[in-house]
Formats: sequence, C-alpha cells, structure tokens
Amino acid sequence: MKKDSLPEGTIPQIPAEEHKIPVREISVKSIAEKLLRNLSAKQKLVLASRFGIGNGGPKTLEAIGKNLNITRERVRQIEGDAIRILGKVQKDETLSSAVAEINDIVAESGGVILGEKLTREFFVRHFGQNEYSAEEARLVEIIFLLTGLKKNKGSKEMRDSWTNEKFDRKYFKALTDESEKIFDQQKKLSETEELIKKIAYSDFSQRYSQLKPEHIVSFLEVSKKFGQNVFGDWGKAKWPLINPRGVREKATLVLLKKKKPLHFRDISRMIEELGLSQKKVHPQTVHNELIRDKRFVLVGRGTYALREWGYEEGTVKEVIAKLLRSAGGYLLKEKLYDLVLKKRKVKKATIAVNLADKNLFEKKSGGYQLKSS
Repeated sequence: MKKDSLPEGTIPQIPAEEHKIPVREISVKSIAEKLLRNLSAKQKLVLASRFGIGNGGPKTLEAIGKNLNITRERVRQIEGDAIRILGKVQKDETLSSAVAEINDIVAESGGVILGEKLTREFFVRHFGQNEYSAEEARLVEIIFLLTGLKKNKGSKEMRDSWTNEKFDRKYFKALTDESEKIFDQQKKLSETEELIKKIAYSDFSQRYSQLKPEHIVSFLEVSKKFGQNVFGDWGKAKWPLINPRGVREKATLVLLKKKKPLHFRDISRMIEELGLSQKKVHPQTVHNELIRDKRFVLVGRGTYALREWGYEEGTVKEVIAKLLRSAGGYLLKEKLYDLVLKKRKVKKATIAVNLADKNLFEKKSGGYQLKSS
C-alpha cells in the first residue's frame, strides 16, 4: 500500500481528541461518515481522497489514479457515480435541515457563492459557531453534494464557488459589467453600501427585477474582476489600493481611510497594524518614500497629506502670499485663516506670526493685503 493511499474499504476517520472538535462539530463528522457508508469501498476512497478527508489534503485525479492503478478518467467516473448516489440518499431530519439551510444560503446569494463563504455561513447558521478546522470544512463539502449544488473550480473569471441550478450566468455577467462600468467612471474605491445604492438606482435595476443587495455582494466576491482591501472597500482587482504592494500605495490607503493628514510615524505604525506588510515598516523609509512622491504634501513637521485634498507645498508665508494674489491682493482675516488651514496643517498662532512680516503683508479693514512694492 502506498503512503498516500487509504486502505480500501475503510471509512475515513477523524479523531476528535486530536483535532479538539467541539461537541457540535462532531455531528458534522457523523453526518459525513453516515453518507459515506452508502458508497462502495472504491467510491469512499476516491471521494475521501478528492476532499482530503482523514488522510491529508485533497488530491488530484491523477494522484488518485496512480494510487489505485487506474486512469484519471476512471477516477472521474467513480467520483461522478459517488456523487449521484449521495444525491439519492434518503434524508433523515438532520440531513433535511442541513440541506435546507445550505440551499437557503446559496439562493439568498443569487445562486452563486464563494466556497469558503458558504462553509462559514453554514457553520454559523446551522451549528452556531464560526470556528472550524480545514478538515471539518472539507467534511461539510460532502454534505453540500446532497443539495445538487455544482462546485466550480477557479477560472479566469470566477473564484472557487458553488452554484445552484437557478444560477443565471447572463445575470451574473450583466451585474459584474455594470459594477465595472461604475468603477471605470468614478476611478476610485467604493464602500459596499455606496456601490449598492449606485447599482440599485441605475437603469440596471429596472432591467433586472430580481436584483438584491446580497446578489451584488456575492457576485463581486465571486468575480475575479473585483477585490476588497483591508478596510472592506471595493475596487477593481488590479488597482494598487485593493492589493497595495509598495510603501506609497499603502500610505495612500491609510490616509484615504483616516481622511486626515498623519505623521509618517503614525502611517508606518498603521501599515503594520493593518497587516499591509509582513515585514517591519521603518518610519524613516516611509518618510523618504513620501517626500519624493508628488501625490503627497508635507503639511507640517513630519505630517503628510494627499495633494488631491487641496494641500500645497511651501512655507506658510508662501501659502499666504499665493492665496492673497489669487484673491486679488486682499482677504478678510477669517477667510484667510480658513483658506490657509485648508492648505497646511498649522496652528492659527503660526499664521499670525507669518502675517506679522510687515515686508510682505499689511492689515487693512479687518483683513490682510499684500504690501505694495
């Protein structure tokens, strides 16, 4: 017998003590083992190997074929026969309840759902728990087979997922195309609720009366066109702010979420806390990267803002002079202070000190003007 094979005719076992399985989770193991008893020895072995039950991780058709000394096509046939048999198994109260729960979850998601999400939702709803081992997750997939769901391996367009018989691919494509159009037009990240509103109030909702918020979220999760960053914001998968790699993109993401200027030390700390970097983030590295990038503006001592917010470089004195020139040479005090604070992160006292330069500015009628040369 080869190392990776199971003794033919045995039912894969998962020792509860070794994996420290909670009492509720043992029922998942019991259900799966009960289902496997309906299969022949070879069917049990193939299905257990494909799902990685009781003997390591999932195995390919080719690997199983080598173990059993049969072709991969024969393995596929045995697997298909096993799945058909399981689909005809007489369901007791426990199985019927589980199957109904699974079908409800997939239906609510528009007929398609990420594999890992379906597993998570099922454990939460049916067993009241959100923690489970990798082997328990694979065991649950045996139960999924009873529902008639189709398991979809990741492709160029979709991630690993499950679909029911009512899954409408045209609806899926139309909704993802509509979402892509929105992102292409706005060219920025979007929070879930914001994106849902845009689609719900568009012409798309008139063409597809079955549209629900849950469908939008599920389709975006399954489609490889889109992704979510650490803050849960949506965008196109290829955008740097969805999966930032460099320090500058990570700093941009942090600033956008905090919506205010931050010191480079705070930026480096948040990059680490959010798990955006697996390595130590050195504050000086962040400072060096940001000061060379035109997307960022140093608005105070070590404090950076995004240029798109309206901040500008230069000393406070230079900013004041520029604002006065833009206004025709004169601004009321309150207006001038307000405009400076939108350009630079400084205290009002700092503005007052700079306005005291009589070689450049002079008071006039409750405001300031540039001193004429």
